[in-house]
Amino acid sequence: MSILKVDTINEKTTGNGVHIPGHIIQVHYGTPTSGQNMTDVSGQSSVNINNATVRGTTSVSFSRQDANSFFLVQVGATVGRASTAGEMRMGYRLNSGSDQVAYIADNESWQRVDPLFKDTTTGSVGDTVAFETVIANTAATGNYARHVMICVWEIAQ
Repeated sequence: MSILKVDTINEKTTGNGVHIPGHIIQVHYGTPTSGQNMTDVSGQSSVNINNATVRGTTSVSFSRQDANSFFLVQVGATVGRASTAGEMRMGYRLNSGSDQVAYIADNESWQRVDPLFKDTTTGSVGDTVAFETVIANTAATGNYARHVMICVWEIAQ
């Protein structure tokens, strides 16, 4: 077994960076500036979702650093439902593409949900990637979301 000890790792070509498979390249976090954000406890408001899909309550946008990377996408909200009719779903959308959602709630009380997704969309270094939250319900039964957030990790492969 060998031990490698270094003080500095320099990239071979300027601007390419050093990417170690399985390690985080960059992290971006977003929450609305007011209303439904993570820290607004006293003046919080809710997003009303009744037989609808609400996109872009919060979003993050950044430049891709590695063409072969993948993204871990975590979206979260405190959700409440007046009825279990329909399905409450939450997820994300990348660059105005298709919604990627998961079934998140089937009760009549407020609860915190934070589904995590793996996105393997390919691209080029420098491409702008824009992730936005998606919250949906398939029935008009009084469904709400508060404390909305999104966090995206770019991971080297």
